[in-house]
Amino acid sequence: MSGVRHLYVHLPFCASRCGYCAFVVEVGALGARDAYLDALTAELGQEAGRLGPLETVYLGGGTPTLMRPRRLARLLDGLRPRLAEGAEVSMEANPETVDGAALRALRAAGVTRLSLGVQSFRPHLLGALDRLATPDQARDAFRCARAAGFEDISIDLIFGIPGQTPADLEADLADALALGPDHVSWYELEIKPGSALARRGTRAMDEDEGADAYRRIVEGLEAAGYAWYETANFARPGHECRHSLAYWGAADYLGLGVGAVSTVDGVRWRNAPGVGRYTAALAAGGPPPRTREPLDADDRRRERWMLGLRLARGMDLAWAGPPDHPGALDRLAAAGLLRRDHDAVALTREGRFVQNAILHELMEYA
Repeated sequence: MSGVRHLYVHLPFCASRCGYCAFVVEVGALGARDAYLDALTAELGQEAGRLGPLETVYLGGGTPTLMRPRRLARLLDGLRPRLAEGAEVSMEANPETVDGAALRALRAAGVTRLSLGVQSFRPHLLGALDRLATPDQARDAFRCARAAGFEDISIDLIFGIPGQTPADLEADLADALALGPDHVSWYELEIKPGSALARRGTRAMDEDEGADAYRRIVEGLEAAGYAWYETANFARPGHECRHSLAYWGAADYLGLGVGAVSTVDGVRWRNAPGVGRYTAALAAGGPPPRTREPLDADDRRRERWMLGLRLARGMDLAWAGPPDHPGALDRLAAAGLLRRDHDAVALTREGRFVQNAILHELMEYA
């Protein structure tokens, strides 16, 4: 069967902008939600010919739950005829925007997987990130999601937050494990240009401290039974994020909404930011404003290496193609950082902790 099997839908509305955020979001502007939903429906209609049965759908943001259940149910009703049997339908949620009734409505509407943006359980670290939810709201949202019937719940956490101590990290690890999520995404804080943290002159965590924190996270989650299946992602057996696995496997995907990216048949395009521009273009019957970039064979080969080595399972060399510096494979294998098994290659456990350095040994990136 042909056609794109993975769909991302960007829901950009936020109550405020977090300190680390440089994403395409719209603060306030909640009066535009209905027009935005109409525009999403129109863009989906324009792109429908590219789609096969959808194996995964991901509703991201922004804060998707600010769309409220009735709008999200309308969106999912439009997608339902396109879903493959057993499709994964993921949605991001900020804890302060959901309660038991909302979560029951979202589960009934067809959301199968919930990703809660916790970031930390320490109030002073949440304050450093300009997050609105309290630790108790995060715990309550998780428990309400379980009670609503969600059997696949992920929590997002961040390390390297200004002011975070090793004791803070240990406490976050303990609090995360106490909830018993099915999946954990734990990212190092990036100080992105244009973010409030960057404007404040915030510095990233010291490299050695970051490495120590990363090792402690991996060790703590593995000891609790979570598989370290991707660089920043951990799951109980059978709870890996299938949508993200499609990205890391360099599968084609379609993105809808402002700022959304699509990669289909060797072409990548990105919808422009700006809800007003987006809704006006779709209301007029046209496509959203966007930029397009053809990907040549070398672009795609280098991207496969960058993505595929993130996975614990590694990748097939016949699929990935040769690295730019093939001689580095034997050197890295001799150093215990990489292993080759016939036509497959994967990083060793130690290699996974220095993945970026290994990629630069193997590949040429502009």
